[in-house]
Amino acid sequence: MKKRTLALFLAATSALVGPHALAAQPYAPVVATYDTTGADDADLKAFVDSLQKAIDSGDAAFLKLQVAKDLAIYAPPVGFPDASTPSPLSNPDKHVGDQRLDEAAILMGAADVDYTRDDLDSMVIDLFGTAIEPQTLGKSEIAGDRLCSPAEPIFDRDKALAMATAADVPPGNLWILSDKTDFHEKPDAKSPVIETLPAHSVVPFIEGSVDVPADGTDEADDGGWYSVALPSGKTGYASDDASLGFQAVSVCYGKVEGHWAVTAVIVPSL
Repeated sequence: MKKRTLALFLAATSALVGPHALAAQPYAPVVATYDTTGADDADLKAFVDSLQKAIDSGDAAFLKLQVAKDLAIYAPPVGFPDASTPSPLSNPDKHVGDQRLDEAAILMGAADVDYTRDDLDSMVIDLFGTAIEPQTLGKSEIAGDRLCSPAEPIFDRDKALAMATAADVPPGNLWILSDKTDFHEKPDAKSPVIETLPAHSVVPFIEGSVDVPADGTDEADDGGWYSVALPSGKTGYASDDASLGFQAVSVCYGKVEGHWAVTAVIVPSL
């Protein structure tokens, strides 16, 4: 969850730091949904629980044993998704199982580093941990409608692009709110709440980190504020950002000889 995940986050949010949007206009709100059909399968839940226990105990060997021989790897570009879904990465050397898992884990790090076996095992654990930590399951269009951790957002892409245009920000500034969020008139907890958006709303971020004047009046206002363009066209401010990107490190599942196994992984790439 460390080096590569942090790098992806910084790359995806780099466009957020800058001047406020110049000509934000009202737009139709967009809320992401999730297809959780089949996610309540008791055997699948037990399987994911076993993966979590292995993550908690640092048991990379167990995780590798749960991987299907023909593991598929997807590496969609980080940020706002392309219109077409990506194909799995080619496997010209016909690597199988844990070899493919190592290759997926390396995508979370630097390709030009000569990793030791311990390094790779740690990265495998990080890959699984990053995917399962949100504790959601849902179908993934990227991975051919497999059930994956975490659940993959479904949204109206054209409306989202229209939102970015109205807000005068690039599509890469569109993120998904993980929780119901109150937006204030100013980056100040005492300022009026001008709009509240539900969880899973797609919002155009203007600034990922807002500078707040230090007046000493409110300890809560010493940082952590961000700004978005609201559906009304106004700029709203909130703190404690826990937004989600459209692309996430994911572990996907399928039945192999009647038993659940890890059949695909998704590692967004720069």
